[in-house]
Amino acid sequence: MNMNIVEEMQITDIEAQQIDNIKLQKPTFYNQYLPFCESINQRGSAWFEEIRENLSRIIQMGELQPGFAIWSYELQHFLSLYGFNFTKVEHLKLIDFYLSILSITDLSYSNAQICFDRLYELLRKTYLITRDELTIDWRTLYHWAKLVFDNHDQTAGLVILPKDIKDSFFSCIFYCSPYFSATATQEILDEFRPRLCPTDWTFSNNIRMLELFLPVHLPPNLHNQGFKLWLSEFFDIWDSVYNDTEWESRLTILFSCVAWYNIGYVNWEPWMSQIFTRILRGFSLPIGKLQMPAQKYSYLIYSISKWIVAMMGNQSSCLQYLRDLFIAIKSFYHPSNTGDFQENLVNFVLNLSYCFVERIHLERKSHRAWYFVPHDSHRLTEQDITDFVNCVKEYAFISIFNKDHAKNAAEACQYLSMLRPELIITPIVEKLFVSIDNTSEPHRFTSIMSCITYITRQLVRQTSSYSQGQTYVLPLIMSVLPGIDLNDFKKTSVTLEFLNTIFMLITCVDCSSAV
Repeated sequence: MNMNIVEEMQITDIEAQQIDNIKLQKPTFYNQYLPFCESINQRGSAWFEEIRENLSRIIQMGELQPGFAIWSYELQHFLSLYGFNFTKVEHLKLIDFYLSILSITDLSYSNAQICFDRLYELLRKTYLITRDELTIDWRTLYHWAKLVFDNHDQTAGLVILPKDIKDSFFSCIFYCSPYFSATATQEILDEFRPRLCPTDWTFSNNIRMLELFLPVHLPPNLHNQGFKLWLSEFFDIWDSVYNDTEWESRLTILFSCVAWYNIGYVNWEPWMSQIFTRILRGFSLPIGKLQMPAQKYSYLIYSISKWIVAMMGNQSSCLQYLRDLFIAIKSFYHPSNTGDFQENLVNFVLNLSYCFVERIHLERKSHRAWYFVPHDSHRLTEQDITDFVNCVKEYAFISIFNKDHAKNAAEACQYLSMLRPELIITPIVEKLFVSIDNTSEPHRFTSIMSCITYITRQLVRQTSSYSQGQTYVLPLIMSVLPGIDLNDFKKTSVTLEFLNTIFMLITCVDCSSAV
């Protein structure tokens, strides 16, 4: 009896390794399929221990040069090969280590940039660490923000900042801000509110700092200490000034982040008309023969797309405003209306589709991220998905034939086909069949073929809601063969690309013996 108990309690090395992996944060998934997996994991553990020991020795000895840069690079190399192959406790210690380095007086800019880069790499998987497990002091990063962005010594040539240090700081602060304390919002407002004067030349810099530092990931029970302290005030400022200033676009980024991470907790209905009016103005579309000058500081298409998608749900009027916006600009999507504005219009359709797919993914994934918790009443329904695809698909189809931005339009069709393949695949395939024998418009064939290549996965995939796509596979393969034309390189290229893509997704079996 005792022997049976002992045998049942015995754990093989592989099972023990699996148990250890459960405790690890996020190891690289593919390493387990490599030859000599066990030795690779042992080597990785030994390497991490060596990195950790040497980083701690740097602090104990009080000498950052040259060990800090060397072993920080080793940590970067380790993360690229093994991922987060360590426990949560070790993960938090590494983050605290680099935050403590940033608090050192007279730290060099090169070492500060190393800290920014490592913090970005350690915090970029936000779902691994919650707000309850980590708190970051915003003042430490604000100190470096002033040194990086408002350094008067650099203007005088007394200091040379490392290359790309600003980009490193942007990436770092984006992933650090979710971990600011609950009182950070009020502290930041107390710091910057006395300086907020739209007629002052420093106003843009102050808005930039607010965009970077204001936390927008607070849980619902802390909203009174978060965006509710400033949202109405900042929106009134944004809505009252039409001077094409840099800070307008920065406020747009801030509003889009608030909307995205607090879906259902902000009532945008009273401001809906102003928002879409400003978006329409931001496209700088020509009026008749009058060419409107492009805005010097145009809104980021991704930000306004994310803002619009975040306002949808719970029978919001946002989708109706979006329909009206598309109707107003429909003629500008036609390929004959060329101009710089078309790039933004096509990207608008692309980013809307991408953000909608991203929201569906975050709302319906089995393990929801702690920083993205929409209100239950505002979660997107199946009808919302259908209405959105019907709203956007027409403009994606028109953009397929845009000679300069057809690739972005095809990518938009790919995202829309993920949502509702029955509304996207069939019309595009029918357009292709019509264009095959059309010798007067060869561009139509190449454009549609490029688009078909993007949606091939949805074409061959059989789902409960749409299985008709598989019936198009054989007719498509046979009908596109004339596209292999030695006199038209582009036509041949897109045809071979389509055939290559579709044959990678389906299995071909020689059935000649059955004849």
